[in-house]
Amino acid sequence: GRGAPAEMGGSGSTGKEVRAVVVGMPKAGSKALASYITTGQFPESAFETAAATEWQKIRRTFEELDLHVLGAGSAQYLWAKHVPSAQALVFVVDGSEDIDTARVAKMFAAVVDGGLPEGVPITVVLNKADLVEDPAKGEERKGIAAAAIGAACGAVRQCRVLTASARTGDGVDEVVRVICGNGLTF
Repeated sequence: GRGAPAEMGGSGSTGKEVRAVVVGMPKAGSKALASYITTGQFPESAFETAAATEWQKIRRTFEELDLHVLGAGSAQYLWAKHVPSAQALVFVVDGSEDIDTARVAKMFAAVVDGGLPEGVPITVVLNKADLVEDPAKGEERKGIAAAAIGAACGAVRQCRVLTASARTGDGVDEVVRVICGNGLTF
């Protein structure tokens, strides 16, 4: 359970798991990102996207854990249901357009106040990186998003800001590694 020392060696079936809830701004692609994490591809149908709103599990052999992913998107009724059991939170912002800091901060605060357990690491993902022509613009938006969320995040939580594309898969591996790596520190 929590806080138990990690066993050295072993058969690899340590029973470790990380439950990651993926939420985000409307139309930022959080369900698509959740889907890509578990299937390795962009969801081409509404059916595939809808499947992401149920818990999906992938085995991470490198970290020796099961990663359970649920894409709650911007549906606040799903946040209320799943955020309190999250061991990792992914907050998705549309990185292809200018960041509306007030809206992002407000929505982010709503997630955190919606029962996110203390100490749960947060990974902020600027999705739709494939639509960003100018890398400098992408970096700038990353900084703006980090600042908008930093206030709500405070010093209490670990926050990482990454860029990814649920369409091309760019950056998704890093997102998964961060989620799993954070999960190991519990």
